[in-house]
Amino acid sequence: AGADHQLTPRTTAALRSLVEHGIPVILLTGRARQNVLELAREAGIRNTVASNNGAVIFDPVEDTNTTITPMTHAEARRILDLGARLGLERTWWSVTDIYVDRDGECSRMLRELNERDIIIGDPDELPDDITKVMLFGSEAELDEVADRIFDAAPSGTRSMYCFFEFVAPDATKWHALETMLEEHGVDPAHTLGLGDGGNDLAWLTQIGFPFAMENARQEVKDIAIGVVGHHAHDGAAEILEELARSIGADAPAPAAPRQEPAEQQEEH
Repeated sequence: AGADHQLTPRTTAALRSLVEHGIPVILLTGRARQNVLELAREAGIRNTVASNNGAVIFDPVEDTNTTITPMTHAEARRILDLGARLGLERTWWSVTDIYVDRDGECSRMLRELNERDIIIGDPDELPDDITKVMLFGSEAELDEVADRIFDAAPSGTRSMYCFFEFVAPDATKWHALETMLEEHGVDPAHTLGLGDGGNDLAWLTQIGFPFAMENARQEVKDIAIGVVGHHAHDGAAEILEELARSIGADAPAPAAPRQEPAEQQEEH
């Protein structure tokens, strides 16, 4: 996605080119299910995709879930209590809904990411199908407490600059990707992927062609075999077009870069 967190026309065209030539295109993201459904349909993707950081796998054509891997309430409450002790904003997600502990910077960021139907919830009344918990803070705040978070919850991953994410042990992005690659009979060694956050390390380290976005966290760049352009400048589209050309597909001609508002050009 671009700096405005939407798929650009160029990236959408590149994805469609691969889909039309029989290359499975898998969306593997921490975004909510409805958000991912819209992205998949926009890109013409017909195979299963994953939302909620891998906890929900679904068919975007039929709009039906194929795998849901929820957290236990005990584990979710442990993370939420940790966030409260550290003074961080908290958000917890069911298959379909997003809850926040208050209307603040976390809910503002979620709306900026095009998430909707955000509910002010009570951490003591969790939904049955809780799929993900996130702790939110400024980059400086999370840097300061990162060691304490990892000590208390080693499975946590840092996404963007402002979130720590937690899912069930068998609901990571890698678990979801492994399931979906098996559906296609594709070897992970023959898979190309793009990532930018700490929650991408688990799966990028398992595939043959891991690439980092220019705006990726340093730990992602460290394990990648290459770094593509910045997300605000269609970096993903560049390598997708190159992939299309390598298989003889008619990759769309590069379009002129969009002029983003200055506030959206800032690297997060």
